[in-house]
Amino acid sequence: MRELIRNFLRDTGGNFVMIVALASPVLMLLSAGAMDMARYRNSVDELQNIVDFAAIAGAREMILANADKTSIEAQVNSVINSRMTSKFSGKSFTKNVDVRMDDAEVFVSLSMQVNGMLGQNLFPDNGLVKADSTAIATASSKICAISLDPTMQANAFHTDNNTRLQAEGCSIYANSKHPNAAEVSNGAEITADLLCVAGGFKSNGQTNNPGFIDGCPQLEDPLKDRAAPNFFGGCNEVSMKVDQYASIVLNPGVYCGGIEIEVEAYVTFLPGTYIIKEGPFLIKQEAVVKGQGVSFYFTGEDSYMKFEELSEIEFSAPINGEMAGVLFMEDRDKEDVEDFEILTSGARELLGTIYFPKGRLTVDTNNAVAQDSAFTVILANELHLHGNASLFLNTDYASTPVPVPEGVGPVGGSAYLKN
Repeated sequence: MRELIRNFLRDTGGNFVMIVALASPVLMLLSAGAMDMARYRNSVDELQNIVDFAAIAGAREMILANADKTSIEAQVNSVINSRMTSKFSGKSFTKNVDVRMDDAEVFVSLSMQVNGMLGQNLFPDNGLVKADSTAIATASSKICAISLDPTMQANAFHTDNNTRLQAEGCSIYANSKHPNAAEVSNGAEITADLLCVAGGFKSNGQTNNPGFIDGCPQLEDPLKDRAAPNFFGGCNEVSMKVDQYASIVLNPGVYCGGIEIEVEAYVTFLPGTYIIKEGPFLIKQEAVVKGQGVSFYFTGEDSYMKFEELSEIEFSAPINGEMAGVLFMEDRDKEDVEDFEILTSGARELLGTIYFPKGRLTVDTNNAVAQDSAFTVILANELHLHGNASLFLNTDYASTPVPVPEGVGPVGGSAYLKN
């Protein structure tokens, strides 16, 4: 008998198998417990992200649409339902949405039960996860750029190749409902108070706080009722061409066939409105062009603008009159989509509002644009930044007598989390 016991104890292979067999349930319990706790912590984080996002969405709805309590609640509930379905498909949850119009606050709370493989005894509150958030709406935001296209168009707002959009202190919107309505790629960088997209976005660039917010309400074109400038009679000039090295002064009027400014010409535009009719506005390399109190209206087929590399441009919009505050404006009844291109880093001052409701504005250069402007507002059907361009949308409205058209500039507000 003693010999049998000694042989059993010397059989280490069998002991190992037995030890493993005895330890396996313990190891499985520890593993299941670790996975349960990870699931619980992830649920806590995700639920907090959802209430934060929903509260901010409600506060922004309060600002953007001047909405009533019912519409704000509907927006918040839509965000909650969408995000809960995405993150916790099939899970039941309890929500509370409190829109406090008098305090300009939106309160959101969510709770749900987290189930573990080992039950709920390991979890705080037996697995009942709770999160709440309060967002506050303020009336201090400014709108400095809108990509107006309201359809399902991809990349209506697009920045790439190390471009920089400096819109600190103001908000940028993209109205397209396409899943890739906005794209920030290839090292592009955006600084803005708010980047709000009606559809979705694609980003491998850098956006500062708070980054893109998707699912935002579409903005109505704030200048849709802005009257076109009055012009009567025939053409003041036909296919106007300023020769190379020439130095001339141009007067306001109707320029049929457009204006072409050749290389190294020097042109001063006197105050007033310039109608660019059925032809382009071309500023070629190394030309120097200046104008204070000027506006340019593009109408008819093939009316567009192109500012070539190395040209130098200083423009400011009128202080008063029918085009007060508007620097460039496109006829909204044009049939074709035109390209309006700024290809020079010498466009240091573009003071006023740029309004291309049907057109595509492209900034493609290797340096700063509009950095010396007190303010620049851009409303374009599409907005694209390429090259290494740095586009500055300043908001120093108080430093200039040039007015900001109603509906852009210091309108609306911003939203932030209270806690």
